[in-house]
Parts: sequence; structure tokens; C-alpha cells
Amino acid sequence: MIRQLRHPLRFHRDHRFTMEHASEYLDGELPEPDCRRVDQHTGVCPGCRRLVESLRRTIAGLAGLREPRPGGEDVAAGVIARLRNKPAP
Repeated sequence: MIRQLRHPLRFHRDHRFTMEHASEYLDGELPEPDCRRVDQHTGVCPGCRRLVESLRRTIAGLAGLREPRPGGEDVAAGVIARLRNKPAP
């Protein structure tokens, strides 16, 4: 990792690569060498580390929306019902 810091050109290439492929990385769609590249870069780049963690939290939050709510309440159905019952302006 320290070696990356000594080579600014490599750091910038890996920075661009990580920014462009963060979603693929989290989805498990990158080949192993590219995953290692992202892992190494996020170990030395706070900005890319924040990006990957933010995307990870977003994905987890969105996945949680698919889970049924306690009592079987469907959020979308509830919102649609309220919108249909709302008087016109």
C-alpha cells in the first residue's frame, strides 16, 4: 500500500478505476485481480473508502425495503391509498 503512495500516477489510475467500478465491486462482478486493486486502493484513499462504504450502506438500506413490514403492511400500497384519498387542490 505504501508503494501506491510513492507512485502518484498509479494512485490516480486506481482512484479513477475504483470510482468507476465501485458498484461492480460491491455486486461481486469484478474479477479477483480487480477486486484486490479496489481493496488496496481503498486502504490508502479515504475518499474511495467513503464512497464504497456509502454505497454498501445504500445497498443494505434498499435491500431492507424489500422486507415485509411488521403486520404485513405494504408501504407502497399505503402511500398509493393515501394519494387516492387526498382531495384535489
